[in-house]
Amino acid sequence: MAQRSKKTKTSRKYAKGTVSQKWGFFRRMLAAAVQCGLIPGNPAVELSPNGGRRARRAASPLGERKTMTQQERTHLLAVLTEKWMIEALWVVVLFALMALAGLRFGEARALQRPDLELDHQHPTRGRSPRIHVQRTERSGNLGPPKHGRARYVSVVPILEQLIREYVKTLPPGSIWLFPGQLPRTGGKVRANYERGGHPLEMGWCVSESWARSQWHEVLAAAQLGRKLSPKALRHAFCTIALSQGQSLQWVSREMGHRDVLVTQQVYGRWAQPWGLGMLAAWLATQRLPERSFYGEPDADAILAQHGVSRMPQRSGASNHRTPFAA
Repeated sequence: MAQRSKKTKTSRKYAKGTVSQKWGFFRRMLAAAVQCGLIPGNPAVELSPNGGRRARRAASPLGERKTMTQQERTHLLAVLTEKWMIEALWVVVLFALMALAGLRFGEARALQRPDLELDHQHPTRGRSPRIHVQRTERSGNLGPPKHGRARYVSVVPILEQLIREYVKTLPPGSIWLFPGQLPRTGGKVRANYERGGHPLEMGWCVSESWARSQWHEVLAAAQLGRKLSPKALRHAFCTIALSQGQSLQWVSREMGHRDVLVTQQVYGRWAQPWGLGMLAAWLATQRLPERSFYGEPDADAILAQHGVSRMPQRSGASNHRTPFAA
């Protein structure tokens, strides 16, 4: 009887999360070696643990209960401005940035005062306030936004007014838009200051746990009838913009998605083409007949009442025979 071969440790197949975790540690270790001048370049920058063939799965469509309607968003912002405008203005501005600019939770908390470009002048459109989103914060770690790409987002007038009023209340030396306490350096939450490039003297942004606790109070005061995460504000920005006729390209750029395909897969049911709204608005101004009067003797008179005339027939049209005529 042949002996069963023992499975060695090297022949086991590790889980995908374990492989990604080990590979990320190895890549960061090489990046630190490059920063210290030990090696000229990082050979693992363009590589991935599966040989570069990363399978791209289709994004799942968003459920309607995970977002808000325009009435719900307006009601929640009204509750915010009514109860938190005086005591905690930063709560109003933080959640307004997610609801009216589509920022992610970590991106909104990690904003700094130099990121605000409220006096920006566009070459053709003139004055166009914007915000430069170039970092995010999660669990005490500061890094680039999702997919590693910074972006600019538009600022609507009501959001600009809130930001300008809030900036006046900040201390003169504060660089963070939402300053908070330094994160813990031990346990599961750790602060990677060296990789973020921000010394301790600059402070830190408000923590995710504290901001979430404020969100639960806002949600309880709004009484929307269901539990929602802060990401519902970002979803509401996208779904409302698409429902009002904004293009997928514009929404995808504002949201910071990888490409338009992700926006279409997740929010496709809310997309409305521009032409549909323009055609419906034009038809509403026209006095068109409600039914067809073709073949009736008084058709010309009825059409004339609506300002419509029958198209003249071409000469020889009655003698024209189609290829399928007998």
